[in-house]
Amino acid sequence: MAFSSLYIGATGLVSHGKRMGVIGNNLANVNTSGYKRAETHFQTLISSQMACGANPRGDTAVHISQKGLGVGVAEVRTSFLQGSYETTNTATDMAVAGNGFFGVVNPEDGNLYFTRSGVFRFDREGYLLSPQGYRVQGGAVDRETGTVGGMEDIRLPFQDVESNGQTIPAVVSAPRATTAAVLNTNLDYATVDHYSDEQDPFFAMAKAWNGLQEFPLGAATGYDTTLKVYDESGAAHNVTVHFDPVSPDAVSNAAPGSSYWEYLVTMPPSEDGSAAAGTSGAGLLGMGVLTFNKYGELTGQSAFSLTGGDASVLSNWAPAAFGEDGSPTFTAQFAGGAAQEISLNMGLTTSSASWTGQTAASAGAVGQNVASLGNMTTPGKSAYATTNYELGSLTRTAQQDGYAEGFLRALNVDEEGFIVGQFSNGQSEQLYQVGLYRFNSEYGLRREGGNLFAVGPDSGDPQEGFAGEGGRGSVYGSSLEMSNADMADQFAKMIVTQRGFQSNTKVITTSDSIMNTTIGIKR
Repeated sequence: MAFSSLYIGATGLVSHGKRMGVIGNNLANVNTSGYKRAETHFQTLISSQMACGANPRGDTAVHISQKGLGVGVAEVRTSFLQGSYETTNTATDMAVAGNGFFGVVNPEDGNLYFTRSGVFRFDREGYLLSPQGYRVQGGAVDRETGTVGGMEDIRLPFQDVESNGQTIPAVVSAPRATTAAVLNTNLDYATVDHYSDEQDPFFAMAKAWNGLQEFPLGAATGYDTTLKVYDESGAAHNVTVHFDPVSPDAVSNAAPGSSYWEYLVTMPPSEDGSAAAGTSGAGLLGMGVLTFNKYGELTGQSAFSLTGGDASVLSNWAPAAFGEDGSPTFTAQFAGGAAQEISLNMGLTTSSASWTGQTAASAGAVGQNVASLGNMTTPGKSAYATTNYELGSLTRTAQQDGYAEGFLRALNVDEEGFIVGQFSNGQSEQLYQVGLYRFNSEYGLRREGGNLFAVGPDSGDPQEGFAGEGGRGSVYGSSLEMSNADMADQFAKMIVTQRGFQSNTKVITTSDSIMNTTIGIKR
């Protein structure tokens, strides 16, 4: 009897000692990023059959009487419960909220590991690395289409650039030529007409323009506003829109209470790279007329663009084409560059990309007749359309979609796991999407140290994907998931384990005392 109880007590000491080791490891990693606590589960060992007395009922039923022979560790299981979050000052620190593991590859042997600890940094070669130097996996984003590719090492898209006579690697945002502009102004109703022409009152400014002079329009107009646009190489250029009211007495068929403003779209003549360069029409890009009702609201717009020949001749200006946004376009060709179409939205757009009621084939055929100007087919007006109030002329909005070349200034990570670059030209671009891996059974993963897990025989193959896909969680940048080992819980388990260990030592000492007593009987 005493021998078996000694063994039983010994199994209790061994099992509780192992559990104490697990608890100690949990407490040691209570501040380890992404650590998942381990939980020890006990199981009974084999039991032995014991003889027992007769059945008190006198029947023939056999009663099973067994005596347990101790305890063992059934399993040390990892708990994958979500840990709390800690905010950091580093954008590439990442935490997973929900299911999923980051994937990292050892560049020396190509082995793939998995972790919940998102302590990542970029090295000098542009690779995103774990503390062990393993490369974080993700999908590269096509910067033209936005398509995310397959899993690969996350690496910043460096390219060589010249800086202060040296060639250095840099992440560059390519320049974009301006294709669309938005201009929202108020044109003061009280402004007087500065340019007039009896034959072509709607294009008096255009006829007065002389690109061979230092000041092509000579005197001041009703209102001027300037936009900065970009060519295909990213160089900035100024495009100025000149406005001047048209005297109602100079036109025919004017609607009661309506007012009209002619406008010119121009560039500095010295920057004109088109066929008009060096002529009086140099710098002229577009022209047209805005129509306002008696309330100062924009109700109509006409626009004309150069079809070829002398820009100073109105008959060479035909009704303008439309851009993708339904706004009239003009063509700009800066010196040394290619021609580029730019749409100018001043508050009216059309979905049909056509003109209606426009009887004049060119600006030269409009004359004094308002009806010849025409208007956009089914025009739609923006809430920020140009107005004609007596509040003073001003520009409320002047925007365009082009930009110069830019260089990477900062990074951030969004909830979908996209690593987004912030560039010096004000642009943001998605560079990579961080990968997340799932398993049929995460409990089958094998701990490898360094906050890493590896595929085990019971985990199943890794299933790669991205945040929000197939039950995967979200990714938080500038955050780390903390250990899910709760100190209070672990201390409570430590006390219970210590008491269990102590009780088993008591079994051993008591069994030893029984054995000594038994030996003493013989003496």
